[in-house]
Amino acid sequence: MIRLEGVLSESFGGTCTFRGYARYDEIIALSYAHPGYQRPVDDAHVEEIAAFITSGTNSFSPEVVLAYTTKYDYYKDGASSEIDAIADIRSGKGFSSNVDGISFKKIRKVNNGYLYEVSVPNEAGLSDEQKPFRRVDGNHRLQAVEQLINNGQMTSTYIIPFCLILFADSDSLKDEKVIFHNINSKAVPLKSEELLKSILTEQNDGLDFNDRELTEKFGSQYLLARKILKGSPLAVRKLKSIDWIHDHVLSTIVDLIEYVQTKCETQLETLEQQEAFINSLNAALSHADTITPTNRKMASGLLFLLVLMYFQIENGELDPERSAEKDQLVAWAKKYDITNAQYDDEQHAAANADCIRAIFDKYVLSTEQTIFMSRCFDRKYDENESTIRRAIESVNREKKCSLRLLRVDQHEEGATGQISDRVLKDIERSGLIIADLSSGRLNVPHEIGYAMGLHKDLILIHNGTGAEAEQHTPSNIRMYEQIRFDGNYTQLEEEIKNRLIDYYKL
Repeated sequence: MIRLEGVLSESFGGTCTFRGYARYDEIIALSYAHPGYQRPVDDAHVEEIAAFITSGTNSFSPEVVLAYTTKYDYYKDGASSEIDAIADIRSGKGFSSNVDGISFKKIRKVNNGYLYEVSVPNEAGLSDEQKPFRRVDGNHRLQAVEQLINNGQMTSTYIIPFCLILFADSDSLKDEKVIFHNINSKAVPLKSEELLKSILTEQNDGLDFNDRELTEKFGSQYLLARKILKGSPLAVRKLKSIDWIHDHVLSTIVDLIEYVQTKCETQLETLEQQEAFINSLNAALSHADTITPTNRKMASGLLFLLVLMYFQIENGELDPERSAEKDQLVAWAKKYDITNAQYDDEQHAAANADCIRAIFDKYVLSTEQTIFMSRCFDRKYDENESTIRRAIESVNREKKCSLRLLRVDQHEEGATGQISDRVLKDIERSGLIIADLSSGRLNVPHEIGYAMGLHKDLILIHNGTGAEAEQHTPSNIRMYEQIRFDGNYTQLEEEIKNRLIDYYKL
């Protein structure tokens, strides 16, 4: 038998609650996480809590919230029809269940409630569903403590505060779900910016954290954040000038550091790493669009992703030959105005960065690097295409990239559909269009027009005289510059290479 002592009183809304202290192992033995509303155990979160508990100082924990449904069988021999469990407990009369053997006995009246003793039978080997109490809040904490006890890192007799919510024997699970939801969604936490200000900024009141304390109690990211605040005023001013950051500069700096730490699996503890991060932050901020002298615009995800990429380059984690991806990212983000495609605030910045990276990898490294060739398929124009292919292969070889030329007659066997449909689809899934106007055939301007409607970028070429080029170029596309080479294939290859290197920022 396990005996718990505590005070019984009314909570908000008339909820009957029993609050007290008990040994960890007793609470663990008597309670379980109900699968009807509790999330599955997150092992990483359990490890994080275990590390926090064993960290030493300041490892404070709030009370564990449990639920119990009072059970009474009115048809059992010797049962009393006068029993009303919750009412009897509230009045101080007490209650004893003839179903699970749990009893509530008043010890004395205290203030606005009663001091009670709750006796709970404790049989060995009970399954979760047979345990009397359900965990409403604190399940991960109890899982962490159970792990520490089993590992011999913590004594099983450690005392914790608990709150037991009492329900009548009807619809209790529905009420528990409401309370579980309210605990996890209604409470408004202290704004992290306000908390960080009290930790990071020096108040000169004798309560400031020194560098060692800052690292030991909060982590190396806090020490680096302080260094940035004190030693990089320009970067801090730039951060404050971005609208979604403005009043959350401390939170943003800490989140940025944690993002890089997570992605690079480093604590940024060495002076070289910290200097690399500060340089990366300044470099990333240089890509912000200036709206006014004191107002800048930059997508949260783009800022986080650029800081990471610059740091990887500075720290030698990103192959310099692949660093062109950073320039491609910037060009792509500006081209498609990524700022307007996400929810910008410091809380979602890391998630936004991961989303942008995933889209960039899928789109830029596939669609954007696919080049569609629009041409007449007369053999006399084959050398034009062959020269373009040589230029692309040369760029891929020199710049370590993966540009590819797509042509409508180069489909895998078994491809179906009309040629015209396939052309339109290929234009849609390409980032750049190279159109050969040399033949004067109408299909090429038609494909150019479709690409223009999709806002695709164009490179126009013509092999022939100036007069022929004028004759073969419709008036609505004459504003586009052409590569006119009149049989000079060396010129065509060099100009295509230069255009590709400039377009892809290689």
